[in-house]
Amino acid sequence: MRVVNVLRNSMYSMTLYVVLAVLSILIRQAFTRHLPLELLGLEGLFTNVIALLSIAELGISTVISYGLYLEIANKNEAEVNMLMSIYRYIYLIIGTGVALIGVILFFCLPWIVRDESIAWGYVEFVYVIQICTVLSTYFLAYRRTLFAADQKDYICVRIDLVCTFAANLVKFAAIVVWQSYTMYALSALGFNILANLIISHRLGKEYPFLHTVKVTIQDLRQRKFFVDVKNFLIHKLSYIVYSGTDAIIISSILGLRTAGLVANYVLLCDGVYKLLYKMLQGIIPSVANLVYTDDREKSYRVYRMLDFAYFLIGGYIACIYFTVLQPFVALFFGAEFLLEDAYVMALAVNVFLGMQFENAYNFRSTHGVFENDRGYMVLSAATNLILSLILAHYLGVVGVMIGTIAGLWFIVYGRVQFVFRVIFRRSMKKYWWRHAWWSMVVLFEIMLIEEILSASFFSSTYTGLFVKCLCAALLMLGMQFLVFHRCEEFRSVCLYAVEAKDVLMSKIRGRKSQ
Repeated sequence: MRVVNVLRNSMYSMTLYVVLAVLSILIRQAFTRHLPLELLGLEGLFTNVIALLSIAELGISTVISYGLYLEIANKNEAEVNMLMSIYRYIYLIIGTGVALIGVILFFCLPWIVRDESIAWGYVEFVYVIQICTVLSTYFLAYRRTLFAADQKDYICVRIDLVCTFAANLVKFAAIVVWQSYTMYALSALGFNILANLIISHRLGKEYPFLHTVKVTIQDLRQRKFFVDVKNFLIHKLSYIVYSGTDAIIISSILGLRTAGLVANYVLLCDGVYKLLYKMLQGIIPSVANLVYTDDREKSYRVYRMLDFAYFLIGGYIACIYFTVLQPFVALFFGAEFLLEDAYVMALAVNVFLGMQFENAYNFRSTHGVFENDRGYMVLSAATNLILSLILAHYLGVVGVMIGTIAGLWFIVYGRVQFVFRVIFRRSMKKYWWRHAWWSMVVLFEIMLIEEILSASFFSSTYTGLFVKCLCAALLMLGMQFLVFHRCEEFRSVCLYAVEAKDVLMSKIRGRKSQ
C-alpha cells in the first residue's frame, strides 16, 4: 500500500510540476522581453522579504504534522480533530499578527528598496500583493496538512494543477497582451485563494468526522506544544535566514538588475531540481508511516536505498547544470542575461550536496524532535549570512553562493547525526566514507562527460541542447551502472523501481478493464 501511495502522490506532483515549470519558464521569458528587468528583481526581493515574515508561523504546521502522522497511523479520530482545531485557532492569531507586521514593514520600504528605477507606487503595490498572498495561506491553506499527512496529497495537487494552470495563462496574457504587471500579480493572488477554498470544501467531504473542538491551554501543554514550538522556532528562524537572505544581499549590494539575472538562473535550476525531486516527494508521508509502524532495522534498509536514490538524482542534476545551463540561458533569455561560469559551478555543487542529503531530512522531519540539531541550524544561518555579506563585495554572486554552500554543511551534518544517533542508533563513519567515495566518482564522471560533450557538433538550438542533455544523461547512466552495479543500494533501487513499475502497470490494466 505504501508503494501505491508513493506512486500516486509522486505522479500527481510530477505532472503538476512539469506543467507549471514549462509555463513558469515561458512566462519568465515573456517577462524579460515585455517588462523591465528591475520589476523581476523587485518581485524576487519581496518574495524573500516576505519569507522572513513566515517566522511568525512559529513552525506550527510542522509540529502539527508530526502529531498527525502518529495519530493517523493509530486511526485516532478524536486526536486528529483536536490537532486540526489547534491548528485553526493558532493560525487565525498568527495571520492577524502577520498582517500587523506587514503594515509596519510597509512604512520601512524606503530602507529596503533603494533603487529609483521603478516608480514608488509599483514598489508599494508589489509589496501589498505579496502580503495578501501570505495572509491567504495562513487563513486558508492550513487544511492541506491533513491531506499530506494521510498520504492523500494528490487531492490537493489535482486542484492546484487546474487553478495554477489557469493562473499562469492569465499571467502570460497579462504580460504579452496587456503588458500589465498589475494583472500579472492579481491573477496569482486570486487563483491561490480559489485553490485553497476548493481544498477546504474537499476536506469536509474526505473527512466527515472533522469538527471544531474547544482548545485550552492545558490541551497544548499536555502535547508539549510550547516546548516543540520553541525548539522548532530556532530551526525555522535559522533556515529562513539561511535561505531567504541571498536575494536581499544581492539586491542591496549588487543591485536589482543583478538580482533579476540571478532570479532567471534560480527559476531554471529550481525547474530541473524540483522536477526530479517530485519523483520522490510522495515518500515523506510513507516514511513517517514506516518509522511509526515498523522495526528500526527495516527502516534502516529503506533509508539506505532511498539515500542512494537521492544521490543519483543529485548527480544527474549537477551534470545537467554543467553541460547545458549556460547555453540554454543564452538561447532562451539572451547572451546579455548570462552570469559567470563560476556561478553555475557553485550552483551545481550546492544542489548536489543538498539533494544528496535530502533523504536525511525526510527521515529527520518525521520524528518530531527538534532540540537535538538546533545548534547546527544556527551555525548554518550565521555562516551563510556572514560569508555572503563579506564575499559579495569581492566575488559578487559567486561569493554569495559560496556562503550558501558553507552554511549548507552545518545543516547536512545536523540532520545526518540526528538520523543515525536518535533514530537508528548507529555509527556515522561508514555513512560519511560512503558519500565521500560516491561524490568523488560523480565528480570524475561529470568532468569526463563535460570533456566528451564539449565538441562543437551540438548546435546552439533547442534541439541541439536537448540532444546534448540526453547524451549527458545516457553517459551518466552508463557510468553509474558500471561503477555501482554490484552495490547493495543500487540493487535495492532497481528492485524498488521494478516493483513500482509492476504496481503502476497493474493500475493501468485495471482501469482499462473497467
